[in-house]
Amino acid sequence: MKTTLTILLAGVIVLIVSVGILYGLISFFPQVIEEYYSPVFRSNSFNTDWLFYVHPFVLSAALYWFWNKSTAGSGIVKALKVSLTYGMVAMTPVLLLTFSAIDISVFMVITWLVYGMAQAALACLVFEWRGKV
Repeated sequence: MKTTLTILLAGVIVLIVSVGILYGLISFFPQVIEEYYSPVFRSNSFNTDWLFYVHPFVLSAALYWFWNKSTAGSGIVKALKVSLTYGMVAMTPVLLLTFSAIDISVFMVITWLVYGMAQAALACLVFEWRGKV
């Protein structure tokens, strides 16, 4: 039960912060948001929008498993190492393929990488905190 609550809590926190980061990105980097109006992205994604809201929970569940398998240290250091490993091992290859397949800027790819690693670090910090509770 504690595992499920930890994953759900991490998912909720990651979702809330992710939405905040998204709106911050719109404010600070409007040129990146302009790229989302490109025809390579769905113009009407109403049928798949729910995936944006489910993603933090799927990510948190996967990272929770990886967190428990990791021997990268403890506390904040472990959270940073796990998120960096996630970024380099899981995200970078997929983002490279994405960049090669669709017309997006390198800056957008970098923001996705940083965004994903920030999500992972946040989830891992929740895992660390819940492990001490």
